[in-house]
This record gives sequence, C-alpha cells and structure tokens, in this order.
Amino acid sequence: MDQIETSRLRLLWLTERNLGGFHTIWSIPEATRWSSRGCRKTIEESREHMKGLLIENNPDGENYAVFIRANNMSPHSSDAQMIGIVGVFHLESVAELGYIFHPSFWGKGYATESVSAFLTRFWELRPTIRTIMAKTDTENYESRRVLAKCGFREVGREEASIVLPAFGEGKRDSVVFEVSAP
Repeated sequence: MDQIETSRLRLLWLTERNLGGFHTIWSIPEATRWSSRGCRKTIEESREHMKGLLIENNPDGENYAVFIRANNMSPHSSDAQMIGIVGVFHLESVAELGYIFHPSFWGKGYATESVSAFLTRFWELRPTIRTIMAKTDTENYESRRVLAKCGFREVGREEASIVLPAFGEGKRDSVVFEVSAP
C-alpha cells in the first residue's frame, strides 16, 4: 500500500524525504488549530513528531503524504508540493484516522478525496480491521463534514476529552465518528 492515486491526487507513504512538506504544514497555526499535537516551531520538533508516523517506527500505522497529481512530475521533485497527510495511527481492532492539510488547499475537496481513496485501499488490504474511528472537536464543522461525506457516522460525544493547544489548556468536547468496512 505504498501509493494511492485519484484523478487529482497522489498519496505516497510518508517518508523522511517528506520532512520539509510535513514541517511546512505542521508549523502553520491555522493548519494545526484543531490538532491535539499543536503547532511545530522547529524542523526538529517536526522530525520527532514525524518519526512516530513512519512505517519503520510504527508498523501499526499507515500514513501518506498527499500531493496534487501533475503530468510527468515526480512527487519527490522540488516542484511537487505536499498538501496534506492522511492515515491511521494504530491498527488494532478499530483503527483511528487522522488528517491535516495546508490551509491553501482547504475548501477544494482534497481532504474528502484523499480520505475516501485511503479508505477504499485500506479496506482492500486490511480485511481483519472492520472499523475506523475519528474524533473531532465539536466546533470543527469542516472536518465533521469531510467525515460525513466519506461515510463516517457520529456514534457519540465525549465531554472534556481533548486538549487543543491553540485554544489554551482547557479540555474540550469531541465528537466520535466511525465507519465500517463495506
């Protein structure tokens, strides 16, 4: 499962060569606003964060760098801009989905397209995992819409369950979503 393609996007295993794009996204306060991990201030902070997502360090995760497909352009060329990351953090009986995108690419359907493509391939290659869950802050309406468009359904709410550094130290409520294998 090293590459997934759609009509507009190419998803490739997240590797160390993606550190620059990873840091660009994770260092933007607007992009990380809804993340419990918060903004990364230095490339070293991003490198440490990214290490936990790489397949060689986390065989129970599958994470992809998302690129816009361009004719005859390698996603590893200096002209290829990484626009997001999508994947699951752990592969237990229920996997947990996460994604983040550069704000310049919000509102164009790229998150929905990449999550949908990821799910299709994931179900094909991981038949023993029957459910994927995702959590969002109750006020993250855009992410809630992406999940709904990709077939996730709201299964519950958790009070004071997450801390989002962009909002300070207090705990916030979250919405729990699940999608089952077809």
